[in-house]
Order: sequence, then C-alpha cells, then structure tokens
Amino acid sequence: MKKLFAFTFQEKIWNIQLGEHHLVAELRNETLRKVELICIDLVHAVLIWKQASPINTWWQSLGKLNNNLVELIEFSEETKPQVTQKHYLNILTGELTEYIPQVPDNFSSQTYRYLQPVHYTEQNEHFPAIHRFLYRLLNVDIQKGVDYLEYKDKIIISYYLYQENKLWNYLLVVNNRKEVLLNELLTESEGLGLGTFTVKPEILLYVKNKSQLHGYELN
Repeated sequence: MKKLFAFTFQEKIWNIQLGEHHLVAELRNETLRKVELICIDLVHAVLIWKQASPINTWWQSLGKLNNNLVELIEFSEETKPQVTQKHYLNILTGELTEYIPQVPDNFSSQTYRYLQPVHYTEQNEHFPAIHRFLYRLLNVDIQKGVDYLEYKDKIIISYYLYQENKLWNYLLVVNNRKEVLLNELLTESEGLGLGTFTVKPEILLYVKNKSQLHGYELN
C-alpha cells in the first residue's frame, strides 16, 4: 500500500464529506470557537485550500458536495437549532458563490460511490469469528466491537484493545495471504467510534488522533 497523504491540523476534524474527486472537511477550534474548512484533491493527493469559514458563526455545519459546489448550513442559536440559511462555496477555490443550485433538498449528486465498514458489537454473531481471526494473526484480545470491511483482496478492521484503563483503537489492513499491510493506533478513547474509516475506491481514508487525516492507495 502506498501512502498518498497525511495532513495534521491544529483543530479537530469534525465532519468529512466526499465528492467524486475531492474531500472537504470541517475543522473546529473549541477554545476559540472558530470553524475552518479544508479541501483535498484526491486525484493528485494535495491540499488545495484551507481557510476560515466565510460564515462568521459557530452555528454552522458542512453539508454535502455537489459537482463543484460545497454546501454550508447555518443554524439559529437555539436549544433546538433550525436551519436559517444555506451557503455554497466553489470547491476549487473555497470562495462563496451567489449561485443557488436547483437541486433536491439532500443536495448531493452522488453518482460516485464510497464504502463504509459494517459495525459489529460483541453481541453480534460475527464478532467471535473476527475475534479468533485477530487473535491468531496478532495475538490480541479485542474488545467491545469492530468496524469491518472486505475490499478486493484486502480485509480492513478497526478494532479495540483495553490498555492502561482505556480503549485503544487500531486500524488493521491485511491481504488474503494474511500479510499485515497496516496496523496503526488511531486514538485512545473512553468508548467506541462509528465509521472509523472509509474506502473511496481506490483510497483508504481515516482520521488519527482527531486531527490527522490519512489516505492510502489500496493497490
């Protein structure tokens, strides 16, 4: 496997959206209550822009991507926030556009595909088989649950170990010859995460330590 990129940010990665050729992420600094946005060109594996959100409010969220547009959703500052306005950025430049797209309410024009793992808890009937597989392969006693995905000749598993009174979340990639291609600590946490990685053919995407964004070519 070839590493395509690894970007580290000062802010926490809060939300990630995928387009056909781009990844856009929402970053948040909870101390300064500032929102930033970044865009990665997945074809060339480069960060093409990083900037403060042009909407000057904490009450916003990154929406979907549609062709060359990025949706930003602004909310009211209430106990039960309501959508007050939607804004759109040019995905290539990050600049606000006055263009209002005539698209359905869900906005996304998702003609591409990306794959999310299946989450299995300890109670699931498939968990014991995955537990045995990892015990034999790595001599580890996994806990609580896993995120599991088979892609071509590879198995990708996000698993948890109890270490130092915490759950340590690891990401494993192994091929059909049981060769370990990646086995990396993602984070220490108090509980389970969901959707700890994504595969956008042919790229494995994951977040490490809540502020690092990694991409590997699954060749």
